[in-house]
Amino acid sequence: MKIKTKTSFTLFLAALVLTGATACGKPEPKSSESKSSELKTESEIVTTSEVTETPALEEPSAAKDENQATDGAFQAVVLIKIGEHTYYQEGMFDDGGRNEKFKDYMISQLEKADKDLHDDVYVTGIGEAEQKGEFRFFGKMMNDGVTYDSADMTCWYDDETKSNVWSIDYSKFRRTEFSKNGLIPAEDVFEKVYERASQSDKVRQSADEITGTYLLAVDSTGTLYYRFTINRYSTVDVDAKTGEIIFERYWNGIYT
Repeated sequence: MKIKTKTSFTLFLAALVLTGATACGKPEPKSSESKSSELKTESEIVTTSEVTETPALEEPSAAKDENQATDGAFQAVVLIKIGEHTYYQEGMFDDGGRNEKFKDYMISQLEKADKDLHDDVYVTGIGEAEQKGEFRFFGKMMNDGVTYDSADMTCWYDDETKSNVWSIDYSKFRRTEFSKNGLIPAEDVFEKVYERASQSDKVRQSADEITGTYLLAVDSTGTLYYRFTINRYSTVDVDAKTGEIIFERYWNGIYT
């Protein structure tokens, strides 16, 4: 009787162990699935919350982007100096064509012509000279970094001296006095110029975005203004003291 009881008790304990082992083996994946489900739910809640809150955050962000639409659109003309009085815009010889091919020779000619100058000159263009293989240059007189818009200058090739010499057209130019006192920063008018230019279909046709350079100039009355060259072909002049637009010309570079 005792043996049977002991055997029965032993079998009972074995059954309990097996049941416990089986019970201990199943919760592990269930716990993992439950945990994964909880994390997923939390993730969905966060995502939903972000999407819900986004419209409220986008409004000031959009306004900020609109106010900063001109960031990087306009840059001051970078001038490179030759000799004592000659300046040209950075990139003028980097066009991949004739100008780049003969860059060194052109600069050597400008260096020679510079020796006869008493006023600064800003080189604005390059053309062919009457002598084959030579060049002539176009420019504007400059003073203290300010370009005289009516002081048209030409650098002709002199076959006798084998060099170029600058001359100025005095029929339109009269040297005027000007003062830089009261100038407003060019950055103050960026938004106005950008907005006005963006309204022109011709500006939009000339490039995918609006970009440009500017320099300080003076007219025959002594009025200082910022001249913006936009997308290469368009021009906007802004009074450098009042911020008012005084001249506009928009073109897409296409002759019709």
